[in-house]
Amino acid sequence: MNRLESKKHSPAQVFAQFTSASESEGIPGAKTSCKHEGEYASDNRREIQITESGEVSLPPDKARVSIVCSNAKESVEEVKTSVNRRVDYVLQTLKSYHIKDFTIHKSLQRVEKLYQMEVEVVVEFSDFSKCEQVCNLLVEKLDETVKVSRPFLYHTPSKLDSLRRQACVCAVRNAKNKALEVVQMFNQSLGPPILIREEHYGESVRTSTEHADKTEDQLTFQQKVAAGTVTVNVRIFVIFEIKEKARAHKRK
Repeated sequence: MNRLESKKHSPAQVFAQFTSASESEGIPGAKTSCKHEGEYASDNRREIQITESGEVSLPPDKARVSIVCSNAKESVEEVKTSVNRRVDYVLQTLKSYHIKDFTIHKSLQRVEKLYQMEVEVVVEFSDFSKCEQVCNLLVEKLDETVKVSRPFLYHTPSKLDSLRRQACVCAVRNAKNKALEVVQMFNQSLGPPILIREEHYGESVRTSTEHADKTEDQLTFQQKVAAGTVTVNVRIFVIFEIKEKARAHKRK
């Protein structure tokens, strides 16, 4: 479910110069304005300029669920016993599913002549299948004094940072592949990059008109995953040097 999707975008914008400036001076009508904005190309360098995009998508990788056990009794001991018994069941369930990432918050208040106790267990799930199983089990086995929230899906910061870097790398890879195909058509060799510049960066959350009329609580788990998928698109401009292929030596 946490699969990273990568897409290539075409067509790319390509500009290539296979003659140096000095060679083109003797050709009627030839132009030497292949320098990008007149500041990157050398007079004796042959180059190919490409604008290409890269796009990657990633669904949420974490789910947070709040489990609240609460009750009100006339004595402190009674309310503690009642609430803790349910909390113990929640913790035992988490242990049976090998879930260790959770925090516990406790609150005890006096409301008129009753003691009201509330214990919140906030659980972080990396496995969405376990998240569904645990939530369904707790709803089934415990009474109305236990409230299980809807899963809140999100991306961890490290995953988002990795996604942004991969989008840029994807765009550069697409540009290199495109440039390589072009120069090989003319029996040339692709040299090192002279310039790599990011021209556009876009980050968006996938939206669907199919479920536009539904609130977040009305969406199914899979619909929430789809709705929370982040897509990053990067467009770059790259200049590669063009080298002539070395000719094979004739056999004597």
